[in-house]
Amino acid sequence: MKKKILITGAAGFIGGKLFEFLKKKGFDVYGIDFNVINKVDSKILDVDLLNYNNKEKIFNDINPEFIFHFAGFSGPARNEKEPELAKKYNVDLTKVILKNLDSNIPIFFPQTDKIFDGLDFPNENTKISPSNIHAEVKFKCEQLIKQHTNKHFIFRLPVVHSEGGYTPNSKMAGVGSYIDQAIDNIKSNKKVNAFNNVKRCFVKVEELILIYEILLKSENYGTYNLASPMTSYYDRLVEICKKNKIKFQGLLFPIQGDASPLEKRIDGTKFEKVFNFKMS
Repeated sequence: MKKKILITGAAGFIGGKLFEFLKKKGFDVYGIDFNVINKVDSKILDVDLLNYNNKEKIFNDINPEFIFHFAGFSGPARNEKEPELAKKYNVDLTKVILKNLDSNIPIFFPQTDKIFDGLDFPNENTKISPSNIHAEVKFKCEQLIKQHTNKHFIFRLPVVHSEGGYTPNSKMAGVGSYIDQAIDNIKSNKKVNAFNNVKRCFVKVEELILIYEILLKSENYGTYNLASPMTSYYDRLVEICKKNKIKFQGLLFPIQGDASPLEKRIDGTKFEKVFNFKMS
């Protein structure tokens, strides 16, 4: 029988896509989210775990064999603007989940490359220097998880995006990446300016989900940086438009951005070696 999976943040960007993917694969998958807009599945519970009396019952009833922990107050800009909510729905929420979770149950947590402030090509052993509140609360969550269990997968992620078409299904979820918003605007014949001098690593959510399925059978626990080849925001958008035959001429314009860091590349060597998967 396939494992029973729990996804927190199951109505968000990555969590929602993973829920549907694992469901189609035949896994017994459950979800938890807060302020769900459109309940697409009866196995997604609309619960605020911070203000719910029967937390223990929820986890006991589901009795998961693996947890993907995506729940949180997402988005660097929102966390910076509302630091109290950032702490509450990232750090405090993670504490509640871990309190009700057996340490033998593997847990996945998505980290951010923003924990490496101004550093180019950091690896898993690089000293952490969070660049903002978003990075600070995510790093605190990472520490809590590592204290709770050795059976953890921590993925330090660059920009995660799809190819447009994302609509938040939870009030806690963010609006999606700049890349997805830009693609949707281009499809609607709206002009888009994109930095051609700000280079980053990017990861497609569709590739991430393939890796998540591998984790369900893996015992290669640890911390991993994920990285794709470096490219600018402008070039990444051009690549997606060409691949999907989206007309972007006269709509997508390269501009110079005054942003720090101008280049943000993380070392994904360990990840590629362990999982034999290279991000595009």
